[in-house]
Amino acid sequence: MSLTCKGFDLIIVIGSLLSRSDTSAVTKMQACMKEGAKLIYLFTMEDPKFSAKSDFFSRYEVGSEEGVLALLAKALLENREGAQEFKAYFESLDEGYLSAESNLGEEEIEEIRALYAQSKGALLWLGDDVLLHPRADNCLLLAQAISSHSHAVVYGGDASIVEFHKPFEPVEALKSYDGTVVYTCLKHEGEDAVLIGSAQFKVAAKVQNGDTIAVTFKDEVYPCTFVCDDSLKGTIALMPVAQAPQKYPYGVAKIVKADVQ
Repeated sequence: MSLTCKGFDLIIVIGSLLSRSDTSAVTKMQACMKEGAKLIYLFTMEDPKFSAKSDFFSRYEVGSEEGVLALLAKALLENREGAQEFKAYFESLDEGYLSAESNLGEEEIEEIRALYAQSKGALLWLGDDVLLHPRADNCLLLAQAISSHSHAVVYGGDASIVEFHKPFEPVEALKSYDGTVVYTCLKHEGEDAVLIGSAQFKVAAKVQNGDTIAVTFKDEVYPCTFVCDDSLKGTIALMPVAQAPQKYPYGVAKIVKADVQ
């Protein structure tokens, strides 16, 4: 699906670091925002370029995209006429567990619900973190349910890979990502063999700006230089790569200085 601005007054982005996403699509989204569309931005970390521009931003935990979409589907559909087929599924959700583990609480859900209720046309933007999630099929089913029973259109993902008429699956227990977490993303010019992290990440990883380090990530070792970026927050570091990741881009990494054996 190609992205168009027409007819959307609300954009809900889930699982995309917009400042490193497809330039053409993001440019169109920005044009949509200039025309008055509001932005709900849900991601695992603050995006230095877009979080401040959003009308609502919330940070969820790494790996919890399926739980986030289940909570959204219930919030946006449970009282909507024509969506009674999902009643049993919504009643079975352990909202307390999903909210606690995903970091998307009741207050955040209510703010999203209010913005959604005010909109006439919504774009539900699914980023690569959703499409590459181990439970991507169920994520897409939940997103498609929102689209089919309300005023949202899904952007992202190939609908042909999912049987949309099959029932939702129970949300799997959310995997824990404890330790120094690395996120692979498309590199910008000049970002060769670097790991970019916040001041908080620097402390957690026990490294300094400019240190030569070895990053063990998903059974591979990457020699690189640590770059501290004060515009970043939290304890997730960016590992810029030349090509878009083909698997879920997060992972717990082991980080050591190059001179440490």
